Amino acid sequence: MRVKNKKQMMILNNLKVASLAYRLYFKTAPWPVKISCAIRFIRHRFAGITAPISVMIGLTYRCQCDCVHCGMNLYRVDPEEELSTDEVKSVIHQARELGSVEITFFGGEPLLREDLEELVAFASSLKMLPSLDTNGLLLTPERIRKLMDAGLAAVKVSLDSPEAEEHDRLRKTPGCFEKALTAIRECVNRNLPCVISTYASRENLKSGDLKEMIELGRKLGVDAVRIIDTTLSGCFISSSGLALKTDDRIQLSNLLEPGFVFLENLASSRPLTHPVCSAMARRYFYVSPRGNVQPCCFVPLSFGNIRNDPLKELLDRLWESTVMSYDCDQCLMNNPEFREKYLRRIETAENLPIMFKEENS
Repeated sequence: MRVKNKKQMMILNNLKVASLAYRLYFKTAPWPVKISCAIRFIRHRFAGITAPISVMIGLTYRCQCDCVHCGMNLYRVDPEEELSTDEVKSVIHQARELGSVEITFFGGEPLLREDLEELVAFASSLKMLPSLDTNGLLLTPERIRKLMDAGLAAVKVSLDSPEAEEHDRLRKTPGCFEKALTAIRECVNRNLPCVISTYASRENLKSGDLKEMIELGRKLGVDAVRIIDTTLSGCFISSSGLALKTDDRIQLSNLLEPGFVFLENLASSRPLTHPVCSAMARRYFYVSPRGNVQPCCFVPLSFGNIRNDPLKELLDRLWESTVMSYDCDQCLMNNPEFREKYLRRIETAENLPIMFKEENS
């Protein structure tokens, strides 16, 4: 009976995760988009398609905040180097040809790009599911309306603390918390699928702030709370002591809730584990604001630039590299073996990302 109950619980949890996936990405999509994306998802799941389900495109390194935990702070900010509208559309089109389903627009702060609505509409026109990661400062009611009209499937708004003063301190931006909350409430009121995106640290686990963040999400009526693992990249690249310990992970595992609270990605609600790295599991890859193809936004290794080579060629180069041999149950930037091999090159580089070279060369 006990085994049966465990199986029943697993089935129930899987159904909760599937329900959340539907609410986040399919609920607002037109039926032709739903059908097309469902077919591609099934092909990924059962036919061994090598193209990733999700592609993250960094539109800019620019941002109004100066977060103490920023993963992008090591990159040179130069708006003149950003991919043009047509170049981003080319990435989206090539990703669609490879069979990808979701496009996530990322930054910096992607709402600083005036062409964001045009890019969302283009992805939607290709029967893809465009979503957005934002700090919420520019997510006004009018901008939300325009993004929804363009076909935005979901939005993730960053909150670092359930307390306004602490959130604003961590972001070094007065008033950031209230603007983010206003944006979240507006998304919820307009039935735009909305997720609070936060991160786990040893401090907010110990203080109970992370638990309070989850409760705040319930009160606001968001669809989910996404927790990002402490990643030793950007501001934290040389701070190995900040990585979560076993006791921290036990505490974190008790906060996960299939269908509402997840670690990194929707399916990752397993207790006592590191999050499954979507990049290492070949579900996702990242294109930077300057066109570099990287495993993810936190790993500053480039496998080439979309201005020089087709996306498929760059993706094959990534998939066939020795980087993909690392454990997918741990972020590359938190992996001691990876850090020993690459950290010095990353820390001393004049400009990031650095070009990948095979380890035996």
